Amino acid sequence: MGLNGNTSTMRVARFGLLTALALVLGLLDRAIPLTALLGGAAPGIKLGLANTVLLYAVYLMDWHSAVFLMLTKVLLSGFLFGSLTAILYSLSGGILSLAVMLAIRKRPDIGFLSAGLAAAAAEAVLLIQNPHPRGQRLWSVILIGIACAACFVCWIALRKGKIRGVSGTSVAGAIAHNVGQVLAASAVLRTPQLLTTYLPVLVGIGAAVGFLTGVVAERVFRALHLHPEKYKTEAKNP
Repeated sequence: MGLNGNTSTMRVARFGLLTALALVLGLLDRAIPLTALLGGAAPGIKLGLANTVLLYAVYLMDWHSAVFLMLTKVLLSGFLFGSLTAILYSLSGGILSLAVMLAIRKRPDIGFLSAGLAAAAAEAVLLIQNPHPRGQRLWSVILIGIACAACFVCWIALRKGKIRGVSGTSVAGAIAHNVGQVLAASAVLRTPQLLTTYLPVLVGIGAAVGFLTGVVAERVFRALHLHPEKYKTEAKNP
């Protein structure tokens, strides 16, 4: 009874620490002017550092805890720093992102492959709309093309065991998060054109940001001597 009580207390304490860390990283995301650094090409884009906490939950906690952590982070962050509309957008992105990451956490190679295909589709949409892009649009096309190629290179490297798989899960989750947010925004604002103008840019940026977040998460796992590739969860190791 005492052991179970201690275990429950540790889980509650860990959940509280993860929630606090996610909120702090969310504030740090807001402080980094990524939109300005990208020349205003993607308003509202963030690094998604808080996603490293969610990656921890995806790989090293049971799915119930991962879902609860995502909901707690979205609601607290929205009420403290955002608005009801921001909560709706974040919740839409968070649900889709978490669902994708939970689905592919054992097959992260699918994450890189799907991200590469999504970036290729985004590239095609932008070029169909503007076959001769210039200025900011040209840079968007170039960056998405680089992201597309990088995803396929990472997919091959992962298949050959050259890199770890957390980044693949992170990339797919980042793109899914952007898709969920844009779908919600299109429905609320009744602007379906966002799916062909804004979303393609977010897909390319999401792939790059998701990879960066995945690398950070892998470094953290390594520093803490955790092994997400073995897919340990609280359900299996209470």
